[in-house]
Amino acid sequence: MTGNAKVQHKVASDQLIRLKPQKLGRHYHKIPLYIRELSNKYPRVISDYFLRNYRINLELMNVVVHEQRATDPECIYRSGLGKVGFSMDRPLLTEVLECYYGGICLPNQDAPPVSISEQRMRSRLGIDVAQIFAQALLAGETFGDLKAFDNAYEEIQWEYIAEFQYHSHITNKQASIFIYLDTQLVDELTSRMTNPLPAPTGVSPIHQIKNLPVRLNCVIASLQMPLAQVLALKTGDIVMMRMRDRCDVEINQEKLFRGALFEDDGALFLTSLESVKTS
Repeated sequence: MTGNAKVQHKVASDQLIRLKPQKLGRHYHKIPLYIRELSNKYPRVISDYFLRNYRINLELMNVVVHEQRATDPECIYRSGLGKVGFSMDRPLLTEVLECYYGGICLPNQDAPPVSISEQRMRSRLGIDVAQIFAQALLAGETFGDLKAFDNAYEEIQWEYIAEFQYHSHITNKQASIFIYLDTQLVDELTSRMTNPLPAPTGVSPIHQIKNLPVRLNCVIASLQMPLAQVLALKTGDIVMMRMRDRCDVEINQEKLFRGALFEDDGALFLTSLESVKTS
């Protein structure tokens, strides 16, 4: 090409927005915004999974949606909607292994070589976290049956990579979880966002009301303190509390039931529910 350049600018080439032909005329730009909005709306869905199953308290710090990442996913799964990739920073994976199997070395120390247990745990976490992510994206649905995909001859085009940045309250370090979405899967999400499913006909309003989601809050402990003591609290202080014998179950701060807590296989359950009479 000779002559003067037809485009004059002082912007670095790596800062230019490159248009992809397959995205023209489509609502692809809504996917990153949609993922961030859902993450702000439900910031604890993935954290609660780790707290419930591995007793790891993770706090979501930020969500970034990338169009490309230099590192390939560590696990790839195939579903009826498309392919999903999964990766997580190794310090967090090591922390999960330590909390699940037990051990004496802390996750922030030098990690040993990758073991079979680590590979199995990563694959297990990938399926569980991907399905939790899918339920948020697809309003309760999942990606379907996820099966491991290992084909070195097929090059997968990843359209978006959602990075969830977490802070661990055990190691006091930050680690990320990455979920990769391929072109077919993003096409499906874009289609659903552009053409939402029609409302079901012939369903009674009472049936629809009964299927509305309701959030239950279980108050397992409470403490009354003078305001002066509350204002004097500092980070790292320990407040002595005693769990209630009977826990209050609330909906929108209204007490409806009382129950008892019990533990089974590392999970807490609420039982012996009794109604609370309100005047």
